[in-house]
Amino acid sequence: MRQIIKKVYLLIISILNRVFKKRKLDTNHIVIFMTFKEDVMPIIKRLNAEGYDITVIGKSMDKISVKHLPGVRFIDNSNKYIFAQINALSTAKVIFIDNYYLLMGGFYKKKGQTVIQTWHATGALKYFGLKDHAVDLTNKKMVDQYTRVYQATDRYLVGGKPMEICFTNAYNAKPYQMLQLGLPRMVQYFSKDLDAQKAALKQQYGIEGKLAVYVPTYREHFQANRMIDKEKFENALPEYTLINKLHPAALKLGESSKIDTQRLFLMADVIITDYSSLAIEASFLNKPVLFYVYDQAEYEVERGLNHFYWEIPEAYKAYNEDDLLHKLQEGPEHYPPLFKEWHSFSTPDTLDKISNYIRELVKK
Repeated sequence: MRQIIKKVYLLIISILNRVFKKRKLDTNHIVIFMTFKEDVMPIIKRLNAEGYDITVIGKSMDKISVKHLPGVRFIDNSNKYIFAQINALSTAKVIFIDNYYLLMGGFYKKKGQTVIQTWHATGALKYFGLKDHAVDLTNKKMVDQYTRVYQATDRYLVGGKPMEICFTNAYNAKPYQMLQLGLPRMVQYFSKDLDAQKAALKQQYGIEGKLAVYVPTYREHFQANRMIDKEKFENALPEYTLINKLHPAALKLGESSKIDTQRLFLMADVIITDYSSLAIEASFLNKPVLFYVYDQAEYEVERGLNHFYWEIPEAYKAYNEDDLLHKLQEGPEHYPPLFKEWHSFSTPDTLDKISNYIRELVKK
């Protein structure tokens, strides 16, 4: 049934393509899809300040993020507004995407348009795209549908060489498609006195002593993330406060912190995760990371874990809460940050480099 619904959706897009096919490109118009604000808001703010005509397509609740920016138009990313979405895309010189958007598999891309994938993380420890174990490679229609979406992308922003490998494996991307300009989401970390920011945030949120932040990835089939028992954790480690920050796509059991992830990372003393790429982001901030991987075998079957995950030293992995607590009692200094090679292209001038690249694109 889902495949039929998707087929009808793509047919509607095909019809709308004909309606807007003859519209001319506006070299000053840029469309930015926004599912993950951390990844695209730096681009939106920068290009808006430079005078580009920006259209953001995102979730209705995120409209507030851009309403203060003059000249930025917002379109709800629901099927109800598909006409407005295709209308905007039909004149855009550059299109940024930060996720998988089925719409792009049916959109008629005109000569002169460029689609750039910003992705929504600093890296990947699990499979995605055609490497994802959840994709039935024997189902030709399904594979064709995914492939059409992937082939819409012209360029990929990357923070380091390892992510190029991930995109190549997942999307059959080519080396020439990689933009070694760094990741916009990392720029904020260059512009802060991190120690001062850490102290200020802890004071703001009333956190005394050390902070451990648990940030698991999502599970398939709406499975809940396993929460770490806060009371047990803080009794065993009285010098720590524990904050659980569950993945927004996960079915939540109990309370999850409302503090945004990047603020949590700035004030954290140790990060606990599983197969999430946030472990790679934490390394940029020199934060020790432990991997609470109670369902490693099951996750490998359902999604698949890439070789970057399997290269993580076994000492960093805990398979139950008692093991996790023991490792922290030994001291996080035993778990120095990994993944430094993922950040080699992210620099203080990453947004400058992206801006210059866009400037050259719009001249063509």
